[in-house]
This record gives sequence, structure tokens and C-alpha cells, in this order.
Amino acid sequence: MSWQDYVDKQLLASRCVTKAAIAGHDGNVWAKSEGFEISKDELAKIVQGFEKQDILTSSGVTLAGNRYIYLSGTDKVIRAKLGKVGVHCMKTQQAVVSRVVTKRQMCVAKSTSKKGGKWRG
Repeated sequence: MSWQDYVDKQLLASRCVTKAAIAGHDGNVWAKSEGFEISKDELAKIVQGFEKQDILTSSGVTLAGNRYIYLSGTDKVIRAKLGKVGVHCMKTQQAVVSRVVTKRQMCVAKSTSKKGGKWRG
């Protein structure tokens, strides 16, 4: 399965995710949903934000030109929202998976850790 297949057939097909992208830590996009024009600079800031959350606390999270309010984060997860739309970014060893969900939808956050959680927006 390609990265594009994962975006299309797993993330978007879940109907919890409305937009998604997978990129390397260098900001190069490996796969994305149609119309989700996430920039290399936006991804680079997210990668920095995993280590320095204060960057995101002061300026928010920007994806595809939309600025979201930073809610919380760790060295592996970043959560943000704007109105009824939420953002969930996960950092893996080689990639960052960013997804956009609407508030009415309930998604299960899957991670490589033993803890899973429900995001309600």
C-alpha cells in the first residue's frame, strides 16, 4: 500500500477525517488529500512544535493557510481547533501525519503507543 493509498483508503475512508497529509520530518509531502495544500513551511513549524510547544502556544497551528488555536501537545501529538474543526498531528519516527476532523465526528486516535484515546473536538 502506498502512502497515498493510506490517506485515501484508510484516513479519508474512515469518514472521521476530512483532510489529511503525510510528510517527512523535512517537510516534504509524501501524500495528501485532494485540495489540502499544506506547505513545507507549515510542516516545518509543526515538526518544531513537537519539541517546543511554546512556538505553537503563541502563534497557533497553520495548515493549508488556515490558522488553528493550539490546544495541547506532547513530543508525539499536537491538537488544535478552529470553530467546529479540529486538527490532530502525530509524529512517527520518520513522518508527520496531519488530519483535519469536524467537531461532530468522533475519531479514535491510533498511535504506536499503548494508550489510545477518543478525540471529540
